[in-house]
Amino acid sequence: MLRLTLHLVLAANFAVSPVAGSKDKPASNCRNPSALYEEGLKDYDQKFTRAAIEKFEAAHRCSKNPLILYNIGLAYQRLYDAEQQPDLLHAAKKALVEYVDAIEKDPTLGADPEEVKPALAEIDAELERIRPPEVAPEPEPLPAAPDPVDDPGRSKRLLGIGLMSGGGALTVVGVAVGAVFASKGGKLHDQLNGEGAVYDQLEAGGCGLAQADDVQGADTMACDALRGRREDLRSDGVRANGVAFGMMAVGVVGLGLIIGGAVAFAQGKRATSEWESSQRARVRVLPTMGGLLLQGRF
Repeated sequence: MLRLTLHLVLAANFAVSPVAGSKDKPASNCRNPSALYEEGLKDYDQKFTRAAIEKFEAAHRCSKNPLILYNIGLAYQRLYDAEQQPDLLHAAKKALVEYVDAIEKDPTLGADPEEVKPALAEIDAELERIRPPEVAPEPEPLPAAPDPVDDPGRSKRLLGIGLMSGGGALTVVGVAVGAVFASKGGKLHDQLNGEGAVYDQLEAGGCGLAQADDVQGADTMACDALRGRREDLRSDGVRANGVAFGMMAVGVVGLGLIIGGAVAFAQGKRATSEWESSQRARVRVLPTMGGLLLQGRF
């Protein structure tokens, strides 16, 4: 803390009597102000700061001499340095401000207020430093947002899109795979019934559908091989045709999903259109005596 350079004895010559022109009158039944002031100086020098303040304040009450306010302010300032109590710093500032005001109003007191103002500035800085931080008020909660009005057709449109997407995938897969296996079934049929195919070879070799049906002199081993080939082709053909019919059925299911999805999407789109129309402003123009009257809900 900046220490003032004025001497404590500055007010000694004025402690015994009030300042000329002062409106304040000394308190009655007071002890000798000069004696009180001298005792305050001794206490101050011996570091009995609180006792010094009491003596200085008593001398000021008895004499109404504003120059003693300097001693009071300086003593409170030193006591703050020791105890760090903000009220002591406020008391020091109050005394020094009153001291500066008095000597600015009465130049005949012979003191320079500019010598005290740096100390006042430092006291203000210290008060600002120790001032507790301001607690910002809690912000008021924002009003709850109104619940949005849902589009009644949105769910149907999304359902329709999902059905059409799934149905399209099933249709493509069903038709493509069914076509592949149908083609394979056709090839197997040709290998059995086509010109020069297994049945023709059986007939040409005198082979029957069973070994007992073979003509006399037919090559039994060749006939058995052709009959085994026939059974394999028939089994493969049955499986290929079964897969082909199954995948075609999947394609038909997919086509049904596409149709159902299209219907759901159309219904959702119509519901959305009707809802949007209800949300728009409905405006009516009515004739009046002065012209036209615009009415509506906005």
